[in-house]
Amino acid sequence: MEPHTPDGISRSASWIGRWTDPAHRIRRSIDSDAIAWIGPGEWLGQTFTTPGSFTAVCADLVCDGEPRGRWELRDSSGEVLASAVIEVGGFRWDRFAHHLELAEPAAPGDYRVTLSLEAGRVGWRTRTAPAPAFEDDGVSPLPVHGVALRDGVPEPGTRAIGVETVPAPNPVFRAVFDVPDDVRDARLTAVGLGCGVFRINGGAVTEDVLEPAQTAYDKTVLHRTYDVTPLLVPGRNTITAELGRGFYAARGANTWGWNLAPWHREPVLLAQLEHLDSTGAVHVISSGPDWEVAAGPTAEDLLYTGETVDATTETRWERAIVVPPPGGRLREATAPPVRRTEIRSSQRETTVGDTTVHDFGTILTGRVRCAISGEPGAEVVVRYAEQLAEDGSVRCDNVLAAGEAQVDRYVLGSEPVTWEPQFSYKGFRYLSVQVRGDVSVSEVRAVRLATTVERTGSFVCEDETLSWIDAATARTFLNNLHGVPTDTPVYEKNGWTADAHLGTEAVLHHFDLRDSLVKWLDDHVDARDEAGMVPMIVPTPGWGREPDPAWSASMVLIPWNLYWEHGDLGLLQRYRDPIRAYTDRLLELAEGGLWRGDSWGDWLSPGHWHAPEGPEPTATMMLHRVTTRTAEICHALGLDGEAERYRDAARSIAAAYHAKFFDELSGTYCSPEAGFRQAMNVLPLAFGAVPGYVAGAVGAGLVDDIEERTNGHLDCGAVAAKHLLGVLADVGRADLAVTVATRPDRPGWGIWHRLGMETLMEAWDDTARSHNHYFLGAASAWIQQRVGGLRSTSPGWRTFDIAPVQDDRVTWADVRHVTPHGHAGVAWRRREDNWEFEVEVPEGSVATLRLPGQPPARLPAGRHGLNRPATPGAGR
Repeated sequence: MEPHTPDGISRSASWIGRWTDPAHRIRRSIDSDAIAWIGPGEWLGQTFTTPGSFTAVCADLVCDGEPRGRWELRDSSGEVLASAVIEVGGFRWDRFAHHLELAEPAAPGDYRVTLSLEAGRVGWRTRTAPAPAFEDDGVSPLPVHGVALRDGVPEPGTRAIGVETVPAPNPVFRAVFDVPDDVRDARLTAVGLGCGVFRINGGAVTEDVLEPAQTAYDKTVLHRTYDVTPLLVPGRNTITAELGRGFYAARGANTWGWNLAPWHREPVLLAQLEHLDSTGAVHVISSGPDWEVAAGPTAEDLLYTGETVDATTETRWERAIVVPPPGGRLREATAPPVRRTEIRSSQRETTVGDTTVHDFGTILTGRVRCAISGEPGAEVVVRYAEQLAEDGSVRCDNVLAAGEAQVDRYVLGSEPVTWEPQFSYKGFRYLSVQVRGDVSVSEVRAVRLATTVERTGSFVCEDETLSWIDAATARTFLNNLHGVPTDTPVYEKNGWTADAHLGTEAVLHHFDLRDSLVKWLDDHVDARDEAGMVPMIVPTPGWGREPDPAWSASMVLIPWNLYWEHGDLGLLQRYRDPIRAYTDRLLELAEGGLWRGDSWGDWLSPGHWHAPEGPEPTATMMLHRVTTRTAEICHALGLDGEAERYRDAARSIAAAYHAKFFDELSGTYCSPEAGFRQAMNVLPLAFGAVPGYVAGAVGAGLVDDIEERTNGHLDCGAVAAKHLLGVLADVGRADLAVTVATRPDRPGWGIWHRLGMETLMEAWDDTARSHNHYFLGAASAWIQQRVGGLRSTSPGWRTFDIAPVQDDRVTWADVRHVTPHGHAGVAWRRREDNWEFEVEVPEGSVATLRLPGQPPARLPAGRHGLNRPATPGAGR
């Protein structure tokens, strides 16, 4: 029997790839040890030579102040092929955030990229040290060869650039092997990077798609094991593995530099098939140099664009090459996979020009499936979008990535097919089908792709808007859970940390996310820098490493959310050291208790990208939140000395915030630049950071602002919106919280419900780019807990309250949740002066009924039917 590695794969299995022509591999210089700075009237440049056509050039630029300039790509004759303005915009400058896109691929040859300035100061990261020795393994990116220039004069080193060449087709691998008549217990353990589709004798090995889940591949690589016994036949068998690029071998220039990630190589495979014969002998088929590989039919696979499948591709098999491992530790995947969960027909079809537009009636995440027949070489083009252009066409513009967004293409071969792209997903409500040549397309369907998480809760109440907010939050989150919780399935596909830590409490009511979020928290641990700081997106190719307590607080808040939900101290113990290292680093970087570093702040308040009060108030309060939660985590783990240290730090942060922002005249927190801002008062009230003697005035000021200035509307961004409703209830104005939540016009959730949407928008304004973004639904946690009235009061639901609001607009609700102890729930109705309750308390839990003006009532395990008097006027 073969010796096995700790991950369960025999040592005879090798990582294999397909030798890829240097003309089709990215050229890059991503390391740097210096920054070359220029000022007005100066310019920097870098020449490079490429043996293949290319579509974009990326540069790693650094901003200082508010510069204005231009960077250009020129050919050997000096002709400008592409150019862009360099200035400070609404989006953060970061690693490889800038790219020049070509309208058509440029030919092989010699080129020069230049950066010139009219005002300000800009730097270009540069490697001044000699380039490390390079041995071509056939799948890795190639180094940049050229000259660094300053005002036309060569200087040592290489500027940090990436040359996005036209990629090679995706590879397909195969092995042929024999099995005996009495084969049994066959198992395939395999991983294809970026993702793999495995078949034995033409039959699919699994219903899982987009496997493995995204990770930092130089730290962790996930694999799964499948029972393939039914797929084997006596005698000759064939296993094939068709690979996609995913985030491992990503192509297509983009703001975050996924195409330039440090782990990036061409797709690679590791596979092992084991089976037993009647004697119990183990037979092993392992990936290695005896496997074959060919260019597969997927001719192009771009992360933010889509797939081009050319069925006319002639398969030419050659020997696979053995390549070094990707670097990450192999681990068995434990998070639930992504699968096809719905095949949806369009509700309406229209013709726009030469395309047929299909409307599926709801925003979803997935891809097309259709039947295609016709002449070889004919082409079908499918475009996806959440919104329609003014002329009714399907158009999706994504300025953050090169190329046309969300487009799949199929070139027909000699046989009719039912086609579904294999290696990507899109966010859409609409898709258009365009045909080129003699081809017929029928049975156009939308295939919904979703992570197979278990449902654990529900909520519905009399008010349709409140019910809609909660349901839409759940739908939108599920549309964004694909290996990591993302912020949009269209524009970014990134695991933005704040999106998830804001939304976790709300979506834990609906789904069992323990395995999914533990996987992502492991990604946090992998993504940390040497000081323990977590980046803004997880995983990251290197983008977003600047500290931000308003965002990467997920390292602390999500473990706490999971502990509160499941009561498992092991979760806190697992992340104890990363939590403390992260919090300690934030405290070290804070200045006198205030966060003066950069931050996204209270992102996307109405009418703004960046909040008018600036990032400091929100970031400081989120630092307080992180520090307080870390204290509670230490206390739960019995680390009382550490807990007190963090409590002291939190008190210092609260005092510093109060000293800087409290305005004695108004009795509220204000910004010197923007005056009163709701977020500046909501967050300290929510986090218990307001001194007791002024808490009443701060709460009253918030109420006055909402009633008098904003006419019952919120005026805050994503961070404060999570806490606003709860704060209003805590200051005795739950009625105003219901008003804010149900306003039918902007800014607020009600307008989205009134417009007939089923998912949440990315911003309060009607110009929001995405209609599939969940973080503004974080307030639904309050709706579940205070309108529905079901709220956990101790870790793991050992105790919980039944405490609904009393408001004449909501006279009944029904909320259910699967706790670690079993089913909990309450259905209640208020008739005139009487409450009627049906309560379910699981074994191992105790509930407390709390109603206005009445003593608490303890409810043991079991089902309870109760009647209680309602207090007149309690709901105001």
